[in-house]
Amino acid sequence: QQLHSWAYAQLRDQITYKAHAAGVPVQVINPRNTSKTCHLCGYCDTANRHSQALFRCRGCGWTGHADHNAAANIAALGHDNYRAAQSTVPKAATPLTASENVSSKPASFRTG
Repeated sequence: QQLHSWAYAQLRDQITYKAHAAGVPVQVINPRNTSKTCHLCGYCDTANRHSQALFRCRGCGWTGHADHNAAANIAALGHDNYRAAQSTVPKAATPLTASENVSSKPASFRTG
């Protein structure tokens, strides 16, 4: 187990180093449940994983390669984490800027 973990830690360190040198952000995503959760409907069940290679969702019926499903889940988590890190204030709570208050319609077509 220790040797197995070491290889992943070394790989992550090398990827982080190279990405930093290239100016690419890196996020470490917790892979928990990504291989047994359907990337389409979000249904999570150990029985979804029929074999090492086959994923069949018991919720929506989607069938595909298990690694493809897990990769889609990890990508979605990465995107969610990235978007959350970009703004700590919900978009609905941010005031409009002057440019957002200006209508793109000509004055003759504006209502109200």
